[in-house]
Amino acid sequence: ANKESDEISSGLTKAQNDRMMFLIENNLKSDIAKVRKESVRDLGILYKTRPNFAVVNALKETVYTDDNIFVLIEASKSLLSIGVWDCAALEIVLQAIKYGSQDLRFSLLETLRGSSNPDTMNKQSVQFRVLQGLLLNLIRRGSHIVRREESAGPTFTLPAQTPTLMDELEQEQDRLKQRADNDALAAHAALVCATFLIVDKEVEACLLHLLNEGTEDLQCWSLVALVKKLNYHSPEVITSCLSQMKGAVKCESRSAAASLIVDLKQAIEDNGLSQQVFDGLQVMLYDDCSREVRQTVAKVISSLGLHAKMLQVVVRKLDDINEDVRGQGVMSLSILGIKGKSLLNQLLDILELDSSIFVRIQVMRAVKELNIADRRVIRLLKERAKGSGPMCKEAQLALYALTGETE
Repeated sequence: ANKESDEISSGLTKAQNDRMMFLIENNLKSDIAKVRKESVRDLGILYKTRPNFAVVNALKETVYTDDNIFVLIEASKSLLSIGVWDCAALEIVLQAIKYGSQDLRFSLLETLRGSSNPDTMNKQSVQFRVLQGLLLNLIRRGSHIVRREESAGPTFTLPAQTPTLMDELEQEQDRLKQRADNDALAAHAALVCATFLIVDKEVEACLLHLLNEGTEDLQCWSLVALVKKLNYHSPEVITSCLSQMKGAVKCESRSAAASLIVDLKQAIEDNGLSQQVFDGLQVMLYDDCSREVRQTVAKVISSLGLHAKMLQVVVRKLDDINEDVRGQGVMSLSILGIKGKSLLNQLLDILELDSSIFVRIQVMRAVKELNIADRRVIRLLKERAKGSGPMCKEAQLALYALTGETE
């Protein structure tokens, strides 16, 4: 298996190198601007999987010699995305942010936010100061800033044609679209500021606003930026972190929020929220639909030094009179892990004697997920695999996963 994997890896490496050389030696020299533009874009993507100095040199040469503005912008984006902070490329990107269309600005801000090695950029350079000014200017256009309209006093104008209802609706639609575009640009500009560790009150205010008003992705990115980049650990951020961990639709967002709790540990203790966080993590161990998220929660619990305390709470659930609570305890153990024969014997007693089919099925799933191939486990599974019904099918699945047999 290792030999086949090495062969596949070497084959991919050769194919990637061949593709790079073809783009550099052929497509970059094409007379068609669109071909050159796609080439510099593909080179930036290929560099991230297989770094090669030939790619950097080719992109730099394009930035300094090409005569097409779209090719120049794409080459500059590729350079910045791989963490090469070339002065000419930065100048092109800055001009494009200043004078470009809304879509182009979004694309450039997204490139800067996801760029490699943002910490290596020279913060004393003229380009960085210009970038900082452009970003703060975009943030100030957001609707989160309260603006006071100053009265200019009475004005006298000649009678004009009264606008129709349709004209007013179109004007209002244009205003709403412009406001939405400004808000989106402000949000991405604030995230870029956090990426480059630009600490400013306006940046923090915009990111805090996004925690309440932004889309789920913006809320997740803002939370990570505030906690990891700006070290902003207020009670509001902690509350947003817990809320996202429990209520986000995407499992990636819930997992990211759970991971941030480790960084917020000291702030959680200082604000007296330790028990609230503990209770939230306890629920996530069994209540989340994604096993990856539950595993992340288990790692967070270990990092916070709460594994022993959480295990005590979970084990007590196994003796509860309510079958739902017992099932929750078993599901939590399947993530926390089973250490010691006494706990395993307790689970096997539940598998053998519990009155609830639901709880016994959860035990079968737990031993399968934890890969516990104990002799008693195999014997009990073989007994439950005979017959029909949901418990029989679950026993067959667990038995096959552990031994390769179904009976």
